[in-house]
Amino acid sequence: MKVHHGGKNGDLVYALPVIKALAREHGKITLVTSALCYQLVPLLYEQPYIQDVEMDYSRSYKTEDGSIIPWNVLSPEEGINLSPQPSMYRPNAPVNWTNAYAEIAGLKSLTVHDRIALPTLWNHRQWYWEHNVTSGTVKWTPPKTCVLAPESETLKCIPGWIWRGVAEKLKRSFSVIVIGVKVDKTFQGIEGVIDLRGLTTVSAAARLLAEAHLVISANSLPWHLARHAGTPTFCFQDQYLERCIPVDTPYIFYTSEQWERMAEDAKLFAETPRTTLWNPHDLKALEAA
Repeated sequence: MKVHHGGKNGDLVYALPVIKALAREHGKITLVTSALCYQLVPLLYEQPYIQDVEMDYSRSYKTEDGSIIPWNVLSPEEGINLSPQPSMYRPNAPVNWTNAYAEIAGLKSLTVHDRIALPTLWNHRQWYWEHNVTSGTVKWTPPKTCVLAPESETLKCIPGWIWRGVAEKLKRSFSVIVIGVKVDKTFQGIEGVIDLRGLTTVSAAARLLAEAHLVISANSLPWHLARHAGTPTFCFQDQYLERCIPVDTPYIFYTSEQWERMAEDAKLFAETPRTTLWNPHDLKALEAA
């Protein structure tokens, strides 16, 4: 069965539980996606319910009122179109993105079996955090890092001066690393803040996210990668909170007016590190599935 999804990386991650559910009913999926997602493909090939990934280089995609144009690439005989499309936008009754994809696909409900994982990142984090290493009498401990990812390509971003305030507060507790693509002077001159924007690929940034004590991110790909790595992750945004609720991992949202409280909550992770926000009961249920 073919599934077409022409959205961006984060859109596609929201759709993966639905693609997994479709595979249970129809067998492994051939995913057709846009070149916008090319850096995500190595992680997609890890998904056991995906047979193959085809990159569509023949179309130039754009967004109009949130919908991808063109979104109806496959005919009903060829497969299912899961790109963000007009039927997903109902201001009077919004649902989260994953459940909107489920409606488009004709699925009545999703189950614990449809939760997805990014095995490479999860395993990387567990290996990095769950082993006790001692050299002589000195026990090695992971460096205290907090990764900030302030950018979102389609949602309104929280102003840079607030992100700078967060970095100022956290630099006393963490080594702060900033990732993204938009290079500017927001974090310039803050001692203890390492600005790597414009200097990493998705693969390199994913490892930083998987190893971090904590990640604070706009609703964008870093948020998805971090939460699926098991890294404690705060989503920092003002728009569309109810639309962005994930169905397959824990989540915490903070809005811009809560930034100082968020910074204080973040400091607790430096004092008492946690390697996941997962509830142990939920993890056992997921493993059993």
